[in-house]
Amino acid sequence: MLSRLGLGTAQFGLDYGISNRAGRPAEGEVAAILVRAVQAGIGYLDTAPAYGDGESLIGRHLPSRHGLRIVTKLSPVADATVEAKHGAATLDTLARSLEYLRVDRVHGVLVHHVADLAKSGAEHIVDALMQARERGWTDRIGVSIYDAEQLALAESRFQPQLVQLPLNALDRRAIQSGLLARLKAQGVEVHARSVFLQGALLMNPDELPRFFAPVREHIARLQQRWSETGLSTLAGCLAFALQCPQIDAVIVGVNRLAELDDIIAAADRSSGMCPDVPAAASIDPIYLDASRWPAFAR
Repeated sequence: MLSRLGLGTAQFGLDYGISNRAGRPAEGEVAAILVRAVQAGIGYLDTAPAYGDGESLIGRHLPSRHGLRIVTKLSPVADATVEAKHGAATLDTLARSLEYLRVDRVHGVLVHHVADLAKSGAEHIVDALMQARERGWTDRIGVSIYDAEQLALAESRFQPQLVQLPLNALDRRAIQSGLLARLKAQGVEVHARSVFLQGALLMNPDELPRFFAPVREHIARLQQRWSETGLSTLAGCLAFALQCPQIDAVIVGVNRLAELDDIIAAADRSSGMCPDVPAAASIDPIYLDASRWPAFAR
């Protein structure tokens, strides 16, 4: 079970998550988290150049012979049009990521900002991805998405081998739409992120920012159901994602070593458990897509 967990690292370089009141962890804490992840047999590590100095922190403190499958992402293209120089810069940035991470290759490289693929000249980004794979810098190329529309855009440009998408007990769009089943039928590796909805699912519903008022009742029902089946909210969130057969890896982020220990213990306790939890009839996607949340709610 733990081999299907992935350690997200946005918290290492950014103040990330609405339930995060302590800010980013100190470097010593990051080192301890990485060591514990390797010791526990966690299978994946997810990072990106956009996560501040996260990649360099990982490179300094990740134990040698760690066995983690590392996935990183491309930096966004700031200009409205993509040119050949951007493709070259993409390869330079990826080479720098490998240098920071102190590895020769990674398991996957993802397009981080799908909107770049809608720009004129997007083929230069795709070419850079293909070159990275041909050079042996990565085993798989793919995309990080928020919804099916973004996946369709990516698939119009290239065939992703790895897709990272949001999935949790509140956000079941990928399941209900048949998207997950289609991806697995095509042999695409699928990683689920946002399994705690950036911490919102773990919070007391009454303590959520007012923005979340329309979904507080849904979150309360989920937590109540998990409690009735003997699971903590943390274990319930993990059970929902880990028991989804189309998901290859479940990405979780932590700010403290104690949080990782809690996740490891919860994943062990929830192994084999898949309680039936109520699905909301309809939820406005604005509450499911953290990129659309107002600043005060993030």
